Amino acid sequence: MTQQQDQPTPTPSHVTSCKTKRESDTMEMESPSKRKRSQDHDDPEKTPQAQPNAINPTIFDNPPPPFNVAATSSDDDPTDATSLFSRTLAARPHFPKPQPPSSTRSLSPSKQYRKRSDLQRLDHPIHFSLESDLKAALPADAHDLYDALDNAHWGVDILPYTLKDRNDVKIPGVKRTMWQEQDPNVSENDIEALIEKHKRIEEIVRRTKQCADRGRSEAAWNHIHDQVLRLFAETPSVIAEDITTARIVPRFRPCIITQDDDSISSVSSHTSSHASTTSRGQAINSVHKMVDFALTLEPDVALVRTIEQYTRLSADGTINQTSYFPLKNCPAPVFIETKTASGNLDTSGVQLGVWIAAWHASLRSIMTRGGVQEQIITVPLIQVLEGSWTVMYAVDADDSVKILYSGQVIIGSSNSLMGMYQLQAALNAIVKWMEGPFRTWITRVLTTALQ
Repeated sequence: MTQQQDQPTPTPSHVTSCKTKRESDTMEMESPSKRKRSQDHDDPEKTPQAQPNAINPTIFDNPPPPFNVAATSSDDDPTDATSLFSRTLAARPHFPKPQPPSSTRSLSPSKQYRKRSDLQRLDHPIHFSLESDLKAALPADAHDLYDALDNAHWGVDILPYTLKDRNDVKIPGVKRTMWQEQDPNVSENDIEALIEKHKRIEEIVRRTKQCADRGRSEAAWNHIHDQVLRLFAETPSVIAEDITTARIVPRFRPCIITQDDDSISSVSSHTSSHASTTSRGQAINSVHKMVDFALTLEPDVALVRTIEQYTRLSADGTINQTSYFPLKNCPAPVFIETKTASGNLDTSGVQLGVWIAAWHASLRSIMTRGGVQEQIITVPLIQVLEGSWTVMYAVDADDSVKILYSGQVIIGSSNSLMGMYQLQAALNAIVKWMEGPFRTWITRVLTTALQ
């Protein structure tokens, strides 16, 4: 037994014959993984392998394998499969080791500005300020509008007296101060119009509940907001515009202040410069946001002529901060941003902040042309969260824009009949402000710019 273990095991005859056949066969190529490894040289047929300590090993991570093709015997048949395989691998180009992806990726300026506090870094900063006494903090030019919107918030004089004793009109939660004074001159046609309008209000409330219950998208909600605006805010001189595709003209976009830009002559929002004087340009250093709706003023005949004269001289052919055609020749002082319940009011504030900053830049360019040295008129900004509407005020603070607000003061809502009548009163007040104080102010600014 011991002698049998010491003797080497003979190779079977069929293995020997197969081995001899493979070595003598010049038309068949042996699989590289089955060839006998050389002790002195790396196997030239071996597929290159990654180093043990490589990260994300691939065939590109290592230098080319040390093929010793020149050492091949000159007696080798050039058609030998092994030689052909070696020369083919040696002739392949070597790809450099790829660099690992950068761990950090810079966001575009617009994507970096998602919180209200971020807007304080702009060259013309935007500051949001919560006021305990909002009226006292506002300039005098906004006091009348504030009073009207405050009355709408508290529901003062929001309900037509004609609806008071009608059996077919039921408005829950009515208080005595909510009824308007009786109008002795009301006609039957007026009453019919009020009843028809009330039915439309009921339909909007029903649609609002449906949107909320079914979790519909912002676009679906905007269909409701559009109906509200057309019902309450449109007059022969005021139009509600969907501006979801409107973009800010590049030269009016707020610019970012960064350390790397100290030597860059970026566009100042105090001037009407068209572009940066460096090759990097303003677009690289500017912020752009979009909003949903605007209330535009239809100019009268005299104002139309003034606007046409100005836009012919303007580089962008617009009197606003956008070249979106419906807003090019119609002053637009009121902007509205909408969100669903899953939306972010902070983001909404940023969008309105950037948009109003661009509007201020546009107006400053007009005022600079005419040498006007005064504050830009205070304007309302509206946020809508599903059916609830709130208001803030944009105030010109010379070297910055202040957006003042007093919590979430609701000026109306499409969630209820009472909320709809509040909203009607609020939007009516804004329309009257546009047709009165704002029209007077913008006409004077544009006229002065042409002198």
